[in-house]
Amino acid sequence: MRFSEAYRRLRESLSSVCGDFSDYEARRILENLTGCDAQGFAQRLTRPQPLEPDVIERMEEILSRRTAREPLEYILGEAWFCGLRLRVTPDCLIPQADTEVVCERARALLPRGGRLADVGTGSGCIALAVLAGTEGTSAAAYDNSAPALSVAEENAVSLGLQTRFFPVLADVFSENFMAGDGVFDVIVSNPPYIRTKDIAGLAPEVRAEPFAALDGGADGLRFYRRLLAVCPAHLASGGAMVLEIGYDEGPALRSLCDLMGLSCEIFRDFGGNDRGCVITAVPEKKR
Repeated sequence: MRFSEAYRRLRESLSSVCGDFSDYEARRILENLTGCDAQGFAQRLTRPQPLEPDVIERMEEILSRRTAREPLEYILGEAWFCGLRLRVTPDCLIPQADTEVVCERARALLPRGGRLADVGTGSGCIALAVLAGTEGTSAAAYDNSAPALSVAEENAVSLGLQTRFFPVLADVFSENFMAGDGVFDVIVSNPPYIRTKDIAGLAPEVRAEPFAALDGGADGLRFYRRLLAVCPAHLASGGAMVLEIGYDEGPALRSLCDLMGLSCEIFRDFGGNDRGCVITAVPEKKR
């Protein structure tokens, strides 16, 4: 089987699984198997040489798992996020492109040499993307999953950011999970925000991700209430929280912030949906 034939087989077989993304996934699989980049991919499409038997065998294994609706990122063991290649496992959420707007806001707000806290870091994707795009910064990365933190540490090392990345094993619902950690210029989080009753109706690929990283409680707001109760006290003067939210949770977050005397600015993702909020203290003159 030639490279071009393998590409066609993958696209056709994946079309029933991921529709318009079948071309993208086919490319990712072949790039992963052959080690080629975008330029090399185009060159190999025109070559008549057949793929090695072990590559074809591995391709068929990946295809079988993917058509059974296993997430491609877990099969390949990697995901791309903010231009970074990250290791991922079923112990952590798969980074999504929509979350990149959260990283952009955090980067813009984090001063040079500033301190970041990433609550619920998972693979470390947000913290590491922010560190990679800022100078002299550091990040405390909190998670209650030791296996997830291990993945995050691996990613920090692979990106050469391990001296600025500090994993912290902590449960956000412990008495004060940030106690003794000082203050931060930016606190960022992509917390669980899906309503418990909605999880069963999600795509099989999403349901394959850690339940605890999806479940936001009965109304999807359980973690936001906790973060708003604890994190503002750990913000430096002029600091901000940047939280990812569900597309329909903006009004609820504004209401929660109003009750606590906080300012809440909602921002949108690349698709035009509400995706995050920037939370700051309300200036004294406006109170």
